[in-house]
Amino acid sequence: MKKILQKTVLVSAVSLATLSAQKVMAIDNSQTSSNSSSISTSKESSSSNSVILDNQIKEKNKNNSESQSVIQDSTILKQNTEIGPGYYADDKLTTRSALVRTDTQGFIDHIRAGAIAGWNKYGVLPSVSGAQAILESSWGQSLLATEGNNLFGIKGEYNGQYTIMQTQEFVNGQYITVNAKFRKYPSWNESIEDHGNFLASNSRYNNLLHVTNYKEVTRLLQSDGYATAPTYATSLNRIIEQYHLYDWDNSVMDVNSADLNAAIVEGNHIHVKGWHVNSKAANQQNSFLFLLDANTKAEVKRYRIQRKNRQDVKNAFPNVTSALNSGFDEEIPVTDDMYGRKLVVMSRYSGDINGNLNNTDYLFNNNVISFPDATASHLDTFKIANNKIEITGWHASTASRTAQSSYLILMDASNGQEYKRYKITRTARPDVQAAVPYIYNSLNSGFKLEIPITSDMHGKTFKVISRYASQDNGQGSLSDVNFDQTIGLNENISSINDGWMDANMLHVRGWHAIDDIANKPYHTLIFMDASTNSELSRTTVTNTQRPDVQQAYPNIANSLNSGFSADINLTAKMKGKKIYVLSRYSKTANPNQDFIDSRLSRDISTFSTNESAENVGNIDELTSNGATLKVRGWHAANATKGKQYHFLILMDRNSNQEIKRIKVTNEKRTDVRAAVPYLYNSLNSGFNTNISITNDLKGRYIYVLSRYTSDSAGNNNTVDYLGNKTLLVK
Repeated sequence: MKKILQKTVLVSAVSLATLSAQKVMAIDNSQTSSNSSSISTSKESSSSNSVILDNQIKEKNKNNSESQSVIQDSTILKQNTEIGPGYYADDKLTTRSALVRTDTQGFIDHIRAGAIAGWNKYGVLPSVSGAQAILESSWGQSLLATEGNNLFGIKGEYNGQYTIMQTQEFVNGQYITVNAKFRKYPSWNESIEDHGNFLASNSRYNNLLHVTNYKEVTRLLQSDGYATAPTYATSLNRIIEQYHLYDWDNSVMDVNSADLNAAIVEGNHIHVKGWHVNSKAANQQNSFLFLLDANTKAEVKRYRIQRKNRQDVKNAFPNVTSALNSGFDEEIPVTDDMYGRKLVVMSRYSGDINGNLNNTDYLFNNNVISFPDATASHLDTFKIANNKIEITGWHASTASRTAQSSYLILMDASNGQEYKRYKITRTARPDVQAAVPYIYNSLNSGFKLEIPITSDMHGKTFKVISRYASQDNGQGSLSDVNFDQTIGLNENISSINDGWMDANMLHVRGWHAIDDIANKPYHTLIFMDASTNSELSRTTVTNTQRPDVQQAYPNIANSLNSGFSADINLTAKMKGKKIYVLSRYSKTANPNQDFIDSRLSRDISTFSTNESAENVGNIDELTSNGATLKVRGWHAANATKGKQYHFLILMDRNSNQEIKRIKVTNEKRTDVRAAVPYLYNSLNSGFNTNISITNDLKGRYIYVLSRYTSDSAGNNNTVDYLGNKTLLVK
């Protein structure tokens, strides 16, 4: 077993085999009150005939026999060589058996004088000394107690007197049995008084001297390392309570003891509950509770109270006349001067009706009541919807007690200047009250506001402030919360719906929506070389309506009038290039000053064919009835000689990728023959076909490529003509 020595440990005077288990039990038996945790205990007969070892202690000792012994406050202990094998939870040191008690009250009466002498001379609480004597000596029946009147197992000599007994010591990692001198006393009273001297002369126990609360003393004994058994303090407390040994304490001192059961903030009140017993209360008939500043101990509030009955306290202090009427249970209103402070409670008995003279106080210094910051808040919603700014949230503040008005203030986030303020009426927020009940107006702390978006808001970014003000116009801030969230009315979104080049023209359609349209009303499309990022051309456009864009972006200022469409002639430097488009809004007709750009999402590429003067054609008709496409036209070329297959290929205008192809049979076109009689197949150059609309066609802009080829699959040795019509398939 691993145990660590902490200076000196006082142990039992029991001799080896009959030792600790016998002494464990007058108390840890089946007759002991189960309500050991409460103040109140039931008085038990002092003439019980048997002692049964507590089963719980048995089990703990069994489980811990080969492990570290760890007690309250993490103290790890080892048997001290100055004393005998005391109250240890270790099977190596104890023999467990039942012990018959013959005269418990006689033993108690016998040791009372010595216990009181130990208090008067050394400051060791009498009830604790008596309980230790009972526990350590098994009611005075241990071998050491009967032969040497040694109730506590202290080694050495007393006035030259000693007795030799076997004991166990831990040497080289194991317990060995040795013969040792133990002090021999004339009577038990000298043993108890010497026990007080032992504690007083060992500095490790100085913290328990003159302490008047027996539970505190037993706790300190255990944490200071007096015994390794984790139930040691509990066992002493049971003995004290069962045999009313606290009466000894009451007989030698003025009682001024108390406990604070509750000191918590509940809504707008502080619930304070507890008890305060005072042996001088008969001459101090006035009772008060005080709230003191926890740091300065300055009085904040005092409240005259009527004490309440506490039978449990009376049971613990039966010799104190006022113990029954020692309780208090009060609801103290929360006031403004409590916020931002830490408070403690003090109970007072006073001989003065105002509580200022002939007082006995008890300060509950360890029970601090903290009041959080007097302001709490949250911005639940700050967004744009349906062309309005929506703001919801809450702001609770003790300052609202004296506020004349509440406001939400929109701030320009770019310069920190106020844009506009809006007077509001706070709304009920029971959820906030549940979360922060200690703040005065938490129930009515909510806000909800919708602000219509006006043209002067566009291009700005906003923040919001919640304010309680001392004036009706919102001046005189009592409490401001500046929320961090922002919303912007400076959206800049665009898209290209269609963009392509044919032999002579570049075609582009799309939309560009911005919030700052009021300041930038001029719209220009700029065509850029994608490889060099240099400008190739530009054109001014007039916007058109796009209800679909407005539906998707209802909060952008010009979403309804964001559409554009342009068809420009291809210049020589534009042909064969990949081109992207910048859509630009500017403040003036000069698009190079004070502008905002958006690059359209897709580039436009040239589609190459082998068209020439000897390869011409036309798409006369490209229409849809919802079920089929009607494609009619002609394609004549000298190079068609030897190319017996003719395909019509449907192309995606935006990607210039093939969607599908069909093989057609040419028909006569005398009008084409008359126009280009010199081309090989001009008479039989016509085509006229219907194509079923499938899902892969729907929603696309399409154009037609006519191809002659000698390859039955239509992929090699081709002559192509690029149709000049585009259709959106619906």
